[in-house]
Amino acid sequence: MIVFIAPYSAARRGSNRNLGATRKIEFFLAMAARMTSNVVLVNTLHESTKWVPREVRKCTVGNVRIREIALRRYPVRILGKFLNLLEVDAVSREVAQFGRPDAVWIYNAYAFEVMLARALTRDFGARLIFQFDDWMLARRSLHPKPLIDFLAWRYLLPPPSVCLAVNDHVAAREHERSGRPVLPCPGVVSNELVAACAGRQPFQKPDSGRTVVGYFGGLWPEKGADLVLELVKRSSGRFLFHVCGNGPLADAFAEVSRLSGDVRFHGQVDDATLFDLIAECDVLVNVHASIEKMGNGVFPFKVVEYVASGRLVISTDLPPMSLHDVIEAVHFVAPRVESIQDALSDAPHLYAVKRQKIEKAMAVTRDMLSANALEHAITSMLFGPQPSPDERADDADAVKPNSNREEHRHA
Repeated sequence: MIVFIAPYSAARRGSNRNLGATRKIEFFLAMAARMTSNVVLVNTLHESTKWVPREVRKCTVGNVRIREIALRRYPVRILGKFLNLLEVDAVSREVAQFGRPDAVWIYNAYAFEVMLARALTRDFGARLIFQFDDWMLARRSLHPKPLIDFLAWRYLLPPPSVCLAVNDHVAAREHERSGRPVLPCPGVVSNELVAACAGRQPFQKPDSGRTVVGYFGGLWPEKGADLVLELVKRSSGRFLFHVCGNGPLADAFAEVSRLSGDVRFHGQVDDATLFDLIAECDVLVNVHASIEKMGNGVFPFKVVEYVASGRLVISTDLPPMSLHDVIEAVHFVAPRVESIQDALSDAPHLYAVKRQKIEKAMAVTRDMLSANALEHAITSMLFGPQPSPDERADDADAVKPNSNREEHRHA
């Protein structure tokens, strides 16, 4: 049995600010379900504004059926997160009713996740898979919750059997803490994305006369969506933008889309539609706010998907990552509208110059960050050498977004 502990929002997927994290959790939940027929999700998301008791229910993620334990929710979220820490022993007993955990998989070192992982590894001898996707102090270093999360990670988290790190900085921090080897995992690549992009190469619509640019992500200034909005307003017919996502700037994009033929705003879409839209683009932009100012503690999930698509990727600075071929394929610009606009104007030439590096990076991301490759690496570290990805090619489908819940009981 694998116990997966994460803040997972499927019911509110369309309004979720951290959609990349949701999609990544779905990807790895599906992988966990392929590794064992018995998966229990302990859902630590606190999405309610009213009192809700702890629930045990069945959850469908894609076509995978798993059990889910949702923690108690309280009217005041910050208070609720602290009160959830008092549930660790009760949740551990709840988990034990479904079997003996062989592995515990935690998504980030949040305090509850750390404390429950510590209890389950101690009581059942379960191995620990630690997915380190977000440095705790990256955004709110003086807030009490990330400080408590940091202390829990530093002093309570057992050494993991497997650690997946989003970039070199968090990898180095975990290796220094636990001494355990760390696998780079800045993102994941689904078979559906590869298939959607295989049918069209970029810059092969000369009759349109416009470069097709894609921005797919959170519509927040922190994500750089304000710069994209300004680029759209300055397009003057030279570019066609496809924009997907949600956030406080969604209404502004919808209004510009209504008035201008330079942008098509799609709002929130499912993964199949997202991958089709990526395939329509020549250029994909990532203009995240300064990651260095966030302690280099994050890595934009979409960048790996962008590179795997084979499109020209224009990005602001990214933190160091051991997959150097991926970084080599990206064209970097300053976080200013003028710099991004100049790069878009020169996009066909930039693509031609970088094409070999782009194709090499496509192969690297697909070989190392596909469902097959990651599953093989994780199972090898957990249980010893496993069959190669090629020998298990028929078992590589990534999860599709869908969640239906039923069979509730309260605790």
